[in-house]
Amino acid sequence: MRWLDRLLLLCTVIVVGASVAPLAARLHWLLELTTHFRVQYLVAAIVLLVLVAWRRQWTACAALVAAGAISAAAVLPYLPLGFGPKAEAATDAPALKVLSVNVSFRQFSARRLLEIIREASPDVLVVEELTPHAETVLAGLDTEFPYTQKFPAEGAYGIGLWSRLPIESSATIALGRVPAIEARLQGPGGPFTVIGVHLRAPVTARRAAARNQELNELAARIRATSGPVIVAGDFNATPYTPYFQQWLEDSGLTDSRRGRTPSISWPTMLPLVGIPIDHVAVNDGFTVLSHRRLPNFESDHYGILVELLPAARAEQL
Repeated sequence: MRWLDRLLLLCTVIVVGASVAPLAARLHWLLELTTHFRVQYLVAAIVLLVLVAWRRQWTACAALVAAGAISAAAVLPYLPLGFGPKAEAATDAPALKVLSVNVSFRQFSARRLLEIIREASPDVLVVEELTPHAETVLAGLDTEFPYTQKFPAEGAYGIGLWSRLPIESSATIALGRVPAIEARLQGPGGPFTVIGVHLRAPVTARRAAARNQELNELAARIRATSGPVIVAGDFNATPYTPYFQQWLEDSGLTDSRRGRTPSISWPTMLPLVGIPIDHVAVNDGFTVLSHRRLPNFESDHYGILVELLPAARAEQL
């Protein structure tokens, strides 16, 4: 069984190397890409650990335990383990529902997406990759969501916001060279701000730097915004990259996945290597009730639905 021992040793080296590489994420954009697959590294480390323990390869066992601990430290805060504050207690107070979805400028099933949106019945809908064609096929939403702010564009960076709640003010803003939408809405508990975003994909050094700059500009904008804030969209960053964690710290926001799910949002066609890059984050003006991934509608992204409770009403319960 020497061949098996050698194969397990090779796999151990690969998994340990992949698990350690994210620690140097800030040194190079390629190393930052390795941060996004923490769940996969953790699963691989656990499976290999069982196999190498069976073969009594104790040095490999120790290396895999260390590698697994590194990945687990990033993943565990997103698992529903009952740690930290929760807000799932039953309440009669109506939740604010926010749906964020990247429709893919290449193709998607408008019929299926409309079914999903109507079933989810969000109060606020943020759509990324909104092309003129997508705006046309989704025009039926305009009667169901009477308040809108849209910036359709060819390619990947059109964006739109639909709301059932009155919009006090809204504008298309720039984060670096990509458009975003900022709207001030009037909710039952008072006014709040929604920012819809679609940041650059960090697939080259230049685009990675641009994405990081967009995160910095977004954090600064949030710090300058008073009252409750919701940010929703495609960040092209997972919770496991230090740049996203730094953004959460700088902006004072909380990721709605935290303590609930590490569920993937992209790509729908390769679920085993899927990663969570679509997010809804809120400041202390809201308490997160739930975070849920929605069904596939032939896009490369899943939509996400988050239920929120204004913090003032949560404190009264």
